[in-house]
Amino acid sequence: MAETASSPHVARPPKRLSKEELIRTHKSHLKKQDLNPNAPRPVKQPLLDEAYPASTKSIHDLELIPLTSLQPETHHRSHSLILRAISPPFIGAGVISLVQDHLGNVDKLAIYNHSDTSILSGVPEGCTVAVKEPYYKRNGPETEGDYMICVDHPSDVVLLRFGDEIIPESLRLGPVCKSGEEWRTAGDRAFLEGDLVTAVFCYGEAVVVDGKEKGFREGVYAKRAGTNLALGRYDAAREDAMRSLTGGNGDWRGWFTAGRAAYGLGNYRVAKEHFEKALEQKPNAAGVQKELARCLTRLEEEEKGNYDFKKLFESLSPTNVHLDVGSFLSNTRVGDSATHGHGLFATRDIAAGELIFAEKALVMPNQYEPARASAALYAMMVRQLYDNPSLSSKLLPLYGGAYPRTNHEGEIIDGIPVVDVFLTEYIRQANCFSAPLSTLIDTKPITPGNRMAKGLWAHASYMNHSCVPNSMRSFLGDLLISRAVRDIRADEEILQQYVPVKAVYDIRQAQFKVGWGFLCQCPLCAAEARGSSENLAKRRELLAKIEKACAKKPPSKGVLSDSAIRTVDRLAKQLEELHEREVYDGLPRLALVYPTNWLIEAYRGRKKWGLVVRYVLKLLREFGFRVPVDEGEDWVPKEMYTGSGEASLMTIHVVTALRAAAEAYRALGRGEMADKCEEAGKFGYSMIVGFETDLSVLDN
Repeated sequence: MAETASSPHVARPPKRLSKEELIRTHKSHLKKQDLNPNAPRPVKQPLLDEAYPASTKSIHDLELIPLTSLQPETHHRSHSLILRAISPPFIGAGVISLVQDHLGNVDKLAIYNHSDTSILSGVPEGCTVAVKEPYYKRNGPETEGDYMICVDHPSDVVLLRFGDEIIPESLRLGPVCKSGEEWRTAGDRAFLEGDLVTAVFCYGEAVVVDGKEKGFREGVYAKRAGTNLALGRYDAAREDAMRSLTGGNGDWRGWFTAGRAAYGLGNYRVAKEHFEKALEQKPNAAGVQKELARCLTRLEEEEKGNYDFKKLFESLSPTNVHLDVGSFLSNTRVGDSATHGHGLFATRDIAAGELIFAEKALVMPNQYEPARASAALYAMMVRQLYDNPSLSSKLLPLYGGAYPRTNHEGEIIDGIPVVDVFLTEYIRQANCFSAPLSTLIDTKPITPGNRMAKGLWAHASYMNHSCVPNSMRSFLGDLLISRAVRDIRADEEILQQYVPVKAVYDIRQAQFKVGWGFLCQCPLCAAEARGSSENLAKRRELLAKIEKACAKKPPSKGVLSDSAIRTVDRLAKQLEELHEREVYDGLPRLALVYPTNWLIEAYRGRKKWGLVVRYVLKLLREFGFRVPVDEGEDWVPKEMYTGSGEASLMTIHVVTALRAAAEAYRALGRGEMADKCEEAGKFGYSMIVGFETDLSVLDN
């Protein structure tokens, strides 16, 4: 981590590039940059081992220093720079501009992680900025004297008004427009040209220049509200809309804009109030009526969890992943957990298969390429924290590891919220979920694998892990659905699997230790921790041998020989003997799932239906479900979800096993048992994909 300087006036870099060298190099880079507006913009994700806190001081409380006082590899605490851009910006992973200070010195300024709704995402030539507590660093080892001011936190740089009194005299350009009316006209022109960012800036200048003129001011606020709404800056849009109100009949437009902004933030109750205010003044406004109706639907979803999941599924497409839905959370509450920190708890009894909660993502970019998904989520989180500071109350309380907080994150200083990009990345890593376009599609055999977006669901993030959880999550676009896989009592903690668990105890624990920094103590892990380390080693070795044998003779390749089946069956029995009865009584034996599943498919291929039923029952027991041992016994498969205690494990293999049992029972002339297995499989499948659907999906 770089040194922090409180008095940077004593040491200077031994050599700096001259102004002429900087200009020549910058021009050469400008010639090479890709100005295609449709080209994906790269993201600079923060290096966490180089983390440093965002500035939490006002620019007015910092000492102004010249560029020549900057020391390399140093954070200049308690100091600031005021700089004017003297070059067009080079736009890549960040924005690099040549800047000049009040003494005429020139250097490079690199601004990263800034929202593209801000002018600072592409600093125009002539703009003046203040850099708070600047970080000066070497720009690679290739060129001696090549340094730059590096701004990682977007709140560490402030765009100054042209007439701001803090700007030194030598950097002032004088008024660009002489009156508020000229600024408003400039804003209108920028808006018509599609430059919404510049329009917002111009409208802001218009209000400051002629801010006391009644009528004019409210009209400009109305224009800026609409522009901010189009940019997705909902906090600012709602604030401007409220400022635009005059007390006259024309205020319905302001209430309408405020309602749409609140809706964009997911504040449907506030949005409803604003839409109703608009309709009081203009009862026949069709647009307002339509938005109010949408709002009432969202409120019903929030209150009752009434969703048309099939319709939502049918509306999904690669270009429509952000569903227009509310979040149903009332079955749950956040509380202190005996497992780890905070957790999610049931507020009432919830039956197996019932909806626990459904949550729309707080942040989820439409990026399903694994190599880009994490960077896209990080960039979107930073943007939302900057553009809509009210979201800080939902996002920033989430677990961020051991990263030290200043408790000023999200606070508005110098008119902008403090955004710490390193804290944001720690929160992302600890709380994000990988999400397919839909879990239903993801269960199909022909679905291309590894197509996952990354998203943040704040409420779901409070759920702790268990290898034998009482809930399953699924996804429809940016909607996370959580269903109970067994009966849950009121005040019971709701647990989920962070990732599909490994069959072998020590490998599983290493996965959790590396990924999240904890050791799992769920009922299965707590029991296995008491087991024999010698048997554990033998199980790991034997399972590897079984996996090799099964892979050599996959059932999908045709009917298998008796000898191949006997080999796997013999090895599976040896593996079973290595499971201590006193450890695994009533618990899943996950190491036995793979060979048992292989034997089911092997016997299906040979149409030995009695053995298929026998091994399906065995597989269900290996997952911890209480089912009969005798394949000839009648039973009610659906009851296994409610009668298996608290240590069963629900997976897609349970559903496919029940389908295999139905096929076998039907071939054996036991149609009633076949129907019951199909019913239980369909019920289990609804837990996995989030809603009821036909099992034939698994055949396509």
